[in-house]
Amino acid sequence: MELYIDRDDLSRGLARIQGIIERRSTQPIFAHVLLHARDGLLRLTATDSEVAYIGDLSANVQNPGDIAVEAAQLFQVVRSLPDSTVHFKLDENRRLVVRSGRANFKLLGVAAEEYPALPAFEVTGTARFTERDLRRLVEQVAFSVASEDVRWGLNGAHMERVDIDGELRVRMVATDGHRLALAEAPCEGEFQFPARQLVPRKALSVLKKLLGTGSESVVLEFGDRALQLRRDGEVFWFRLLDGEFPDYKAVIPKEKNHTARIKRSDLASTLKRVGILVHDRARAVRFAFTDDELEVQVHNVDRGEVNETVPLDLVGTEITVGFNPRYLQDILGVVGGDDVVLELAHPLAPCMVRDPESDTARFVVMPMRLD
Repeated sequence: MELYIDRDDLSRGLARIQGIIERRSTQPIFAHVLLHARDGLLRLTATDSEVAYIGDLSANVQNPGDIAVEAAQLFQVVRSLPDSTVHFKLDENRRLVVRSGRANFKLLGVAAEEYPALPAFEVTGTARFTERDLRRLVEQVAFSVASEDVRWGLNGAHMERVDIDGELRVRMVATDGHRLALAEAPCEGEFQFPARQLVPRKALSVLKKLLGTGSESVVLEFGDRALQLRRDGEVFWFRLLDGEFPDYKAVIPKEKNHTARIKRSDLASTLKRVGILVHDRARAVRFAFTDDELEVQVHNVDRGEVNETVPLDLVGTEITVGFNPRYLQDILGVVGGDDVVLELAHPLAPCMVRDPESDTARFVVMPMRLD
């Protein structure tokens, strides 16, 4: 194998797989990336058996061939190279020689035959999104996925097909038992979801890094217990979780006696400052909603006190509720509008949070008892 390739293109390609490779796996091969050179392209393949990425990069291929090398090490080497062109050559000892300018590396390789084969994938349906819409969908639910919860069904984001006023959408829902995120994205295509369709946490993390904010088209392909994201020169495959997602519709509040509209940036800034004194996440922060302002108050005997008000418009009577401010901060970070609306029925009822200018996302935060 011998080829010449642009350093920055190669660096970007290797950056995409860093979230996939398993550095601490019991199978060291999963820490490697498979390099396959052919007909003007260098193909990068990375997998941990649950997710996989295939990306093609333009290259001047002198001799075709393939080799697997440690992915993190190769990424560090490529980022450090002095010249814009990188020369790869496989020597007789199965080492990858990497040259650029005066730099000359020799990296240990593993025969391509030892790299695990990717699972077969038969497409049963497709959905086409703009890249921007699919990225927003993933971002608005990923933070609510439970982390290593014993309730296996909470360790992924549920997906389903919905029809909203004649518009086809894919809906994602995630919860960790303390908050819930529901988001939708318009799409085109022919597909059906099985009852259980759980996207794993790691796949969501990789999707956020892969997807951009442009209007280019990307395709989600559906198969047997797996999905593929496909766009020009790239394929991302991931296995779905086998778990039972809870009845999320039972959690979404239907009653609202108090509706507060607040400028999102004002509330986010206040919660950031208040959070400095919130040491114990199990302790509620006091949120007092009045006619024209929200008072956020923390009293911590070990760290001090903080009190701040935020202007708001309230429909309904005054109400005081306890919340974990971090959960609200996470929501404010993914809401796109200038304002945010909080809807409450009573102090111990779930709180609905939404963007008043958009119907594609809703969030639910469970209240906490105040001391």
